[in-house]
Amino acid sequence: MKLIGRHAEMSQVVAGEVKKREMFGHAIAGFGQNLIFGLWSSYMMVFYTDIFGITAGAASIIMLLTRIWDGVNDPMMGSIADHTRTKWGRYRPWLLFMSPVIVIFLVLNFSSPDLSPALKVAYAGITYVLMSMAFTAVDVPYWTMPAAMSSDVQKRAKIISYSRMSTTLATTVLGVVAIPLINALGQGDKQKGYMMTALVVGIIGAGFYLIGFANIREHVQPVPNQKITLKSSIKAITQNRPLLLLLCCGLLANIGTMLKQGMVIYYVKDCVGSENLIPIFSILFLPGMFLGLVIAPMFTKRFDSNMVFIGSRVFGIVVDIVFFFAGFENVPLVMFLYALTSIPLGMSAVVSATMLTNTIEYAEWKFGNRQEGLISSTQTLTAKIGMALSAGVIGAVLEIADYVPNQVTTETQTMIHGAFTLFCAVIGGLSIVPMLFNKFTDKEHERIVKELEERRRQSEV
Repeated sequence: MKLIGRHAEMSQVVAGEVKKREMFGHAIAGFGQNLIFGLWSSYMMVFYTDIFGITAGAASIIMLLTRIWDGVNDPMMGSIADHTRTKWGRYRPWLLFMSPVIVIFLVLNFSSPDLSPALKVAYAGITYVLMSMAFTAVDVPYWTMPAAMSSDVQKRAKIISYSRMSTTLATTVLGVVAIPLINALGQGDKQKGYMMTALVVGIIGAGFYLIGFANIREHVQPVPNQKITLKSSIKAITQNRPLLLLLCCGLLANIGTMLKQGMVIYYVKDCVGSENLIPIFSILFLPGMFLGLVIAPMFTKRFDSNMVFIGSRVFGIVVDIVFFFAGFENVPLVMFLYALTSIPLGMSAVVSATMLTNTIEYAEWKFGNRQEGLISSTQTLTAKIGMALSAGVIGAVLEIADYVPNQVTTETQTMIHGAFTLFCAVIGGLSIVPMLFNKFTDKEHERIVKELEERRRQSEV
């Protein structure tokens, strides 16, 4: 029989089906991943400015330059993962290989050697880059695995939903225990407290990596001996219009999300006025995020993912605007509004991740090669660029407001509150724009998957 399409020989091969134990494995590995990421992303800036003693401007530059390097490093890691061949699969073994490396670099990031101001900046830059590379070597394969675990969109959505719940829970747990743990382990010495906390969190996170490794299995494989060239890799990204639109949208959405997460310590400490409330604010984030993660698959069963994403972002914009005008004097109201902001974040996290994995089939259908790692690496890249740009905004806000640790002023409070609410609303609005041009619907993806299956069947005749 005649093959459908000139790339029919490149269609995927599906062997086996994902089990609940494997979904649990992916979720539990994500718990460890976000324990580590939560400490690194949320506490790195405050550690640099308040503990290690470098300026917010220097810290922002370090993070921004690292994200520029990630523009090379993340796709490179995706390609390396695609080419990995072991008895455990292509992506799963990276959980095993990198677990001890992550622990080492996390501890080095939160260490405070006695150096001159210039050497402190150099030390922070080197260790931050190394940590970013080590984290990428786990993060890219980890978020690629849903596409390698199942070819069914609804099951992918379940895997991502469970894992997002797990990562959100980890971030919340970390937010609750971090400050008490730093104080307990440091016993008055914040430098020691941060370093020991990094060691404890790193070891626990690595343990969850290993549990995930033991349970995850990869069922979706490319046809053996498919040729992945530099040209085909470039095409899979630069000519993948749905992917490019999602990346633009994801970058903007990540800036807003990371800005809120990065600012919450400063917001609670300097606007609300009590560092002791930081764990409570971390808990407040959890119910709304979980609700968003749970209801997202329900909405995508009735509406196209594109529309669900836009709806969730509109809801978030409204909440942030109300939050801005409400101010920060009424603490119960602040807590309620902050809790509401997490609902659209949970919804958009599941929907955007699922839509991005769908572009893997789009690239396979259009170009003939299945490159899950390379395409998934763009998601982690935009997340880290968003983290860096949000750190840059935080640094700019603190610099403009003449921020001095533990010496809050009215100007500082106003700047932090505005960035925490109104600026996030503006970014949320901008993140909707790319989705208005996205014509790659759920129905279109379903049609492409069926055509790929037909190609595979005909190639076997």
